[in-house]
Amino acid sequence: MSNTYLNTYVDFYIKAFRRFDQNHIVVKFPWLKNIGNEKDSTTQKCIELLHEADIDVTIKECNTIEQCIPVEYTIGSDNQSHSFSIGSLPSLFELSQQTGLSALCLVTMRVVSSVICRKKIIYKAIVLDLDETLWNGILSEDGKEGIVQKLTSESGYPYITFMKFIKSIAEELGIYIAICTRNDSSLVQSLLEEINEDIFPIKNQIDLVVSNTNDKSENIRSIAKYLSILPNAIVFIDDNQIVRDEVLSKIPEMYVPDWEHHNELITLLIVCCFFERNELSVNTKNRKKQFKIIQEERKNNTLPELYIRVHEDKEHTEAKKLYAKSNQFKLSKLDNNFNESTSSLFFEIFRPNGDSLGICSAITYYSCDNEFVILNWAISCRFFEIGLEEFILLYILKRKKHKTISFIFQTTDQNQKVIELIDKYYGKIIMDDSSSIPNDSNVFLDYYPDNAIKPQLIVTRDEIGGFQLYDIYECTEGGINFVEENTKLKSYNG
Repeated sequence: MSNTYLNTYVDFYIKAFRRFDQNHIVVKFPWLKNIGNEKDSTTQKCIELLHEADIDVTIKECNTIEQCIPVEYTIGSDNQSHSFSIGSLPSLFELSQQTGLSALCLVTMRVVSSVICRKKIIYKAIVLDLDETLWNGILSEDGKEGIVQKLTSESGYPYITFMKFIKSIAEELGIYIAICTRNDSSLVQSLLEEINEDIFPIKNQIDLVVSNTNDKSENIRSIAKYLSILPNAIVFIDDNQIVRDEVLSKIPEMYVPDWEHHNELITLLIVCCFFERNELSVNTKNRKKQFKIIQEERKNNTLPELYIRVHEDKEHTEAKKLYAKSNQFKLSKLDNNFNESTSSLFFEIFRPNGDSLGICSAITYYSCDNEFVILNWAISCRFFEIGLEEFILLYILKRKKHKTISFIFQTTDQNQKVIELIDKYYGKIIMDDSSSIPNDSNVFLDYYPDNAIKPQLIVTRDEIGGFQLYDIYECTEGGINFVEENTKLKSYNG
């Protein structure tokens, strides 16, 4: 049995997650006795495909089902549970009719996604074409008046409906929206300023417009950099199959859906859980607002004047959340490197007027009289290139009085922002690239001087493989001044 929706879910959601996390996952939840399970071929196929991705699903038979069902799950050695809302049953059965997937199969997909999104948010942005994607017409041929006339006609209804869907996920989930078009930039800008929200619902949700004749794959990489995300965190939507093929050939890790009409596209994005979130929160809804504030600060000042408050994270709660979500700036793939000898800090960022922009970074470290070793450090992608890395380096150097300060680093395909930091400050603050340490770290760990941290480093080595240990020296000539020159961030005392 082959089903387009199920295959898309596995290939572009489940396998996308597996690029970031390879832990074995077990998921258990209840469902009504004699409905689905062994007789349901789509559910069984879904369970088989998930098993191939090292996700084992067990559906427990029960006599009644409430609106919220209990879900038990294990990721690696971490056992958790949560309540999952089934949602509207009529809508669920309608989706079943549209997709050819049973209601239980749809629930299974969403339950597994509700577990995954607690560990990692996969897709964070949508990049949209304009002509024949957001409006029914060609701007260069129809002109502004022609586009408006078509959108206000009956033929414009599917386009407006699709944009309302995009608007809702942008507002409620903080999804970034970018436009990528080959139309004349001045014509696009003029129309977007003049057109009203009734017929162009995403008007006030657009974070970036790129309009030029470059290959769209090139523009998407630029958009990703502007949004401080990776290209594989973007869904690209274009009506032109040739353009879609060009993007996929250049950025094969992206999701570029094939579609013929907008209802099909909306169904695909909903059923395949691309924008599944484990919670709707004020912070989630404010994500785009926070991004725009930071972007405005970057325009006004090369390095914005913002404030940082440092918090003790006694249960590692915020550190765990940030490590699970981050990848571009994260020292290690080991997200749960905690024991009784480790501590964590998290950092909250504020505007000058006292408004909090949210948690921006976290570190986990081991500390004794002689040693301060950072075992993991992550920064939220919303706060790159504003001097945050420098603020935290200075905080460690000035507030933590130790003979040596070190941090573990394991290179991955994603954490290029850490490499940029090392390249920038090597020879200034970071003095030792540890090139003499074997990647398996056996010889190094045998002779490591501090017996207290050695077991933790061995666990780290066994879990993630080889790593480098960088030393940071406070006494480097010009080092502190060089870092201070690259940040305006200050400690928050409010």
